Amino acid sequence: MLTVSIYILDQYNGEYNRVELFDDEKISLVSSIQNINDISKTFTDFSQTFTIPASNQNNKIFKHWYENSLDNSFSTLVKSDAYIELDTIPFRKGKIQLESCSVKNGQPQDYSITFIGALGSLKDKFAGLLLKDLNTDFYDFAYTGTVVKNKVNQTAASGNIMFPLISSDKYWVYGSGTYRIDQNSHPIYYSDLFPAIKLSAVFDMIHRDTKWNINFDGSFLTDARFTSAYLYLKNAELFTVVANQNLITWNQESVNSNFTADLTSESWFSNASSGTRAEYGDMEFTATSAGILFNIHTYINGVEVLKQSFTSTASLQNIRICGYINDGNPLNIYTVKISASVPITFNASLYLTTEIDDFPNPNIIEIYTLSKSANQTTPANTLPIKSYFPEIKIEDFFSGILKMFNLTCYSTDGINYTIEELESYYSSGNKIDITKYIQSDNINLNRVKSYKKINFEYEKSESFVNVAFNSANGVEYGSLLYSTNNDGQEYNIKLPFETLNFENLQNLLQVGYCLKTDLKPYIPKPIILYDYNPSALTALTGTTYHFNNGTNPTTAHTSYKAFGQEFYNGTNTFSLNFNEQQSTLTNQVVANSLYNQYYSAYFNNIFDFKARLIKVSGILPTSLLTTLKLNDSLIIRDKRYIINTFTTDLTTGEVQFELLTDQRL
Repeated sequence: MLTVSIYILDQYNGEYNRVELFDDEKISLVSSIQNINDISKTFTDFSQTFTIPASNQNNKIFKHWYENSLDNSFSTLVKSDAYIELDTIPFRKGKIQLESCSVKNGQPQDYSITFIGALGSLKDKFAGLLLKDLNTDFYDFAYTGTVVKNKVNQTAASGNIMFPLISSDKYWVYGSGTYRIDQNSHPIYYSDLFPAIKLSAVFDMIHRDTKWNINFDGSFLTDARFTSAYLYLKNAELFTVVANQNLITWNQESVNSNFTADLTSESWFSNASSGTRAEYGDMEFTATSAGILFNIHTYINGVEVLKQSFTSTASLQNIRICGYINDGNPLNIYTVKISASVPITFNASLYLTTEIDDFPNPNIIEIYTLSKSANQTTPANTLPIKSYFPEIKIEDFFSGILKMFNLTCYSTDGINYTIEELESYYSSGNKIDITKYIQSDNINLNRVKSYKKINFEYEKSESFVNVAFNSANGVEYGSLLYSTNNDGQEYNIKLPFETLNFENLQNLLQVGYCLKTDLKPYIPKPIILYDYNPSALTALTGTTYHFNNGTNPTTAHTSYKAFGQEFYNGTNTFSLNFNEQQSTLTNQVVANSLYNQYYSAYFNNIFDFKARLIKVSGILPTSLLTTLKLNDSLIIRDKRYIINTFTTDLTTGEVQFELLTDQRL
């Protein structure tokens, strides 16, 4: 018999406390990382629900949860950190979920709990948050037309943020048609382009978020096939600049005992006198240049109460910053901010008026004045990347990336998560002969579950180029309907992403369109793109196209960063399509598809005619039981197997194995 110890973290004092167990309670833990019965999912350790006594120790741990009148009770809204030891040797880290408590004659009898492995807790950490909830400040950048132009036509190595040539407004053409980008009269406008961010940068954002305490590692995260992939940031039909708000800093104030102000740092002002009153404010605003779009934002007590949009006129403009308010609060604190997509220089004076509520003849108090003694210029606008993230949950994005590249993710501590290609994961495991631990010569052999067709699919795209491809080929661009000679059902592996089919306009000049068949813009599902030549230091193309950066005359260029479904590492080309698809850029068939790179070896093994799924049992020594990993190859009588699942009786050490024959060389 093994000595099982389970420790649960106290949610209040941060200490781990040992749970008291029933002497005869059976505790079984199921372990799996990739189950051939559900090949699109990554699994983790989980236990069957088991019971523990409602002893004094356990009542203390669970804070007498059965009594809901207590304010300091154990929370079942989140799982609690826990770990398991076998004979004092660390076995698993994960989470404990309190399921129920049995009460008889007013007295608690036992608790039912479930243990979930470290990977299962990752979804709990993300807690349904969206990508746009991430902190992206360290990837924001000064947004100008010149910056966009340089990111489009640069010949240096690509950065974390780039601007793919994908139109959401105009049907770009070459040689003939309306929007001929080979002519300077119809250039590509910088303001039409949405940004894209490296997948590795998104993972870095998750890592940087301190509320999760997550680290990612693994060789695939530094592989160029991953670091060259980008998430297209398009969550609107047309691109609009989300302008940064800048505090208007006042330099002069009138003297009036009824008001207070701080002009040195926070630039706020307040009516400080007592009495029920109404308040309103007016601003005289003068810009040095006409035709600049800007917004004025009014805040009361830190809450934005009014946003107004204007176009500068280079002459005085009267702006009411706050309407008539009558809330009886004499201590409202006002701040005023300005936002503009391009720098704007201005001067302003502000007048705040208060009226004592002495109906019908209100007593108007002296108007309080704040002025600027010199012009203020807003800085170059910083593009807030989070404002452009597509609408997708972090957990769906994360699992979608695992499916796309057939990756596995595992953790032993719930903090450090290793991400690897599945085949690399299996190849790095140890080979362990467990023949002497098998209890019986009897082995139950089963056929491997077969499928007649496995569909690898992207979300359906509305792009007119994709629609034409589907009409001509009967399948969505980038998807693969993989047929076998086996009997069985169909199985679908579907990504939460859309893939975009690009067009080669002229001599390697490749562009994409987020335009429907009526050439109207649409909001796509999240799109993953490859930077074709991320480290190239020479021009990709000699074809001339015209670009307008918003301030300079339209300029002609012959170099650009090509985005699409392929990445070229200098020797080989890799594709984000599941099938072997002809490249729109080079017209060559790309053999390194997602299926061929990441799925074929795994499927060749499980669909081999020699493949068998066997079930055996054995009693492993504690030293092996606590070190056995799911990527270890097990040898039984000179035959090698990979682990599909294994179920451990923690009290006896007996293990029920479900193993798949390993036909890899």
